[in-house]
Amino acid sequence: MSRSIEALAKATKRRHKQAETAVEKALRHARTSQQPVSVASIARAAGVSTDFIYRHPTLRPQVEDLRRARRNTSSTSTAPDAESEAAASTLVRRLTHQLATERRKHREQLEQLQDALAAAHGELLALRRRLGVPEAV
Repeated sequence: MSRSIEALAKATKRRHKQAETAVEKALRHARTSQQPVSVASIARAAGVSTDFIYRHPTLRPQVEDLRRARRNTSSTSTAPDAESEAAASTLVRRLTHQLATERRKHREQLEQLQDALAAAHGELLALRRRLGVPEAV
């Protein structure tokens, strides 16, 4: 083997090892955080391609195990979420009902005010005619 080929092989091994180290560091960070885990998020955090993780014989199972574990822990916490969603849904329904009631009241008030305004305009017109004041156009 020539010296340049040996140098390229060493550089390739070094880059491969650096990428593995970066992915392992990203995995350690992901284990301590509560962020969702995916191959793409780990690859992004490590600065490597997703293909590198998918083709790696030991890193891919680690990412998948962590993703499964994170998914299992999040599914156990869905019960309080379901309760809070139900409470939020009830709140939304109650507020929607209140809003509809207020809108109905405002519509009725608007109709009353429009009727009163029409009556006032009619009275003004009658008074102008009685006094002989010319109508404004």
